Amino acid sequence: MRLAQRYGIALVALLLVGATVLFFWSENMMIFDNTQFNSPVELVWWSRDMSWNYDEQRQCGIHTCRITNKRSRRPLARGVLFYGSNIKTGDFPLPRSKQQVWALLHEESPRNTPFVSNKEFLRHFHFTSTFSRYSNLPLTTMYLPSGEALTSKDYYVTFGGKSRYGYRPSTSVVFLQSDCDTMSGREDYVKELMKHLPIDSYGSCLRNRDLPESLQKDYLNNLYSPELLRFLSEYKFMIAIENAACPDYITEKFWRPLIMGVIPIYFGSPTIKDWEPNNKSAIFVNDFQNPQALVKYLNKLADNQELYDSYRQHKLNRRNPISNKKLLHNLVTRQYHMGDSSPGASLFEKFECAVCYHVINTARNVRADSRHYNCPLEPVYAKMEGQKIPQNVADWRAAMEVGQCQAKILDEFFRRNIVFNDAEFDAELNRRIEGNNCSNSSNT
Repeated sequence: MRLAQRYGIALVALLLVGATVLFFWSENMMIFDNTQFNSPVELVWWSRDMSWNYDEQRQCGIHTCRITNKRSRRPLARGVLFYGSNIKTGDFPLPRSKQQVWALLHEESPRNTPFVSNKEFLRHFHFTSTFSRYSNLPLTTMYLPSGEALTSKDYYVTFGGKSRYGYRPSTSVVFLQSDCDTMSGREDYVKELMKHLPIDSYGSCLRNRDLPESLQKDYLNNLYSPELLRFLSEYKFMIAIENAACPDYITEKFWRPLIMGVIPIYFGSPTIKDWEPNNKSAIFVNDFQNPQALVKYLNKLADNQELYDSYRQHKLNRRNPISNKKLLHNLVTRQYHMGDSSPGASLFEKFECAVCYHVINTARNVRADSRHYNCPLEPVYAKMEGQKIPQNVADWRAAMEVGQCQAKILDEFFRRNIVFNDAEFDAELNRRIEGNNCSNSSNT
C-alpha cells in the first residue's frame, strides 16, 4: 500500500513538472511565432529613404529570414531594422508589439543624427551594430581590411626614400580632407599646425595643393585605391583626425597611413590605444600640450631614422609585427570588414543575418544601453594655442543639446506607444526649446 502511495505521489509530481515545462514552452512559443515552422521569419526595414522595392529571402546559416521594406508586413515581422543615418524623428513603427525586436545599424558618428547617442533613445533597441565594441555586432575595425594589410610592404617606402624629395612631396606631412565642418574642430587644429610646419593639404579643406588629375574625380569613394596609397606613401606623416571623438569610433583615417607605412598624427577615439598594432604605432595629439609642442617632436622624428622607424614595427618586425592581442583577436573573430566581396559579406547583409539569428535564438531580449553607441554630449577637440576653441564648437554643442532633447521626447512617445508624426514631434520639440524645458531628464 505504501509503495503504491509512493508511486502515486511520484506520478503526480512528474505530471506537475511536465505541465510546468509545457507551460513555459508554450509561452516562449507564443513569443517565437509558430509561423516560423511554415515560413521564414520576417524582418522589415523601416526607412523612407528606401524608395525601391526590397524583398529578399536570406539564408543565414541554418536559418532563413525574409527581409523586406514593405511596411504592410510589419504586423507579421519579428524584427524592425533601422539605419541610423536615415532615421526620421516622426517616423517609427508604432504601436509596438512587446515581442518585436528593434535593431539599429549605425557605423557613423552622431553628427547627422545626434539623438541616437543618448541612452533615452538607445534603450528602446534590443540589437545594435555600431562602432562600439559593446554592440551586438561590433564594427570597431571595419575600416581595416585585414591584418596582412598592416604588415604588407606593398606601399612601404624606406626612410631614405621618403627623405629624397622630388617634385612631390614638398614637406613631410600630408593632410587629405574634404569634410570641412566637424565636431572635433579638425580644420582649426590643422590651421594651428600650419603656422609652425609646412603641410601639403589636398581635398576641399585648407587645400594648398592639387591631387594628380587621375585621383581628383572620385577619391572619396576609393579610399584604398592603390594609386592613392602609392601617392600618399611618400610622406612621413599623415594627419588623421576623426570628425568626432567617440570611444571605438575609428575610421580609415587611422588605418590607411598604417597600411602605407606612414605615421598617423591621430586625434579622435579616446580608446584608440586599445587598437593600435603596437605600443608605439602612431603619434597622438593628446600627448602634446599644443600644436607647437607636437611640431617640435615631428621635426625630431623626421630627421632621425631609428626613432622614425620605431613607429613602423608592423612593417619592419617580421617575427612579431603586431603585438596587440586585442587587435589580433578582433581580426580573427569579427563578423564584418570592408573590402570583403564574397557573397553575403556586405554590411547590410551581415546585419540582416545577425538580426535574423538573434530573433530566432534569443528568448529574452536585453535592451541596449549607452555603451552601445557612446559619444559625449559636449564636443571634444584637440588642445590649441592659448586655450583657443574651434570656430564652430558652439554650433555643435547646440546641435548635440537639441539631439538630447529629441531623444527624451522620443523616449516619452515610445513609452506611451502611440502613433505620432513629424508635425506632432516638431511641435513638442519647439515647445520645449522655447520654454527652455529640454534639460528635464526622463525617467530611467
